[in-house]
Amino acid sequence: MNHLKRIEQRDAARDIQAELLEGLQEMAADMPAASHRITQTDVALARQKAQMSQASFAKTLGVSVRTLESWEQGARRPSGAARSLIKLFIKHPEFVREALS
Repeated sequence: MNHLKRIEQRDAARDIQAELLEGLQEMAADMPAASHRITQTDVALARQKAQMSQASFAKTLGVSVRTLESWEQGARRPSGAARSLIKLFIKHPEFVREALS
């Protein structure tokens, strides 16, 4: 989950209010907004390695698709139990998928 920790550290240093005001000012001035690269989270990586859709991965983890989406986007963090399963999916996706089927 080192990647998630880096995302949290990056976001902790952000001034969201200033970014929003800057974006509004750019829109008002008809300037193109700055683009931000969205990086893949460990949750998305685990789902891809398991070769599962969001719906089936969410069901396997026992969460809603909406919750899974927020994890993949880095907006929220999975619980401890979910983090453990996600780590297993990254290391041994076939084993976990078969064991939980």
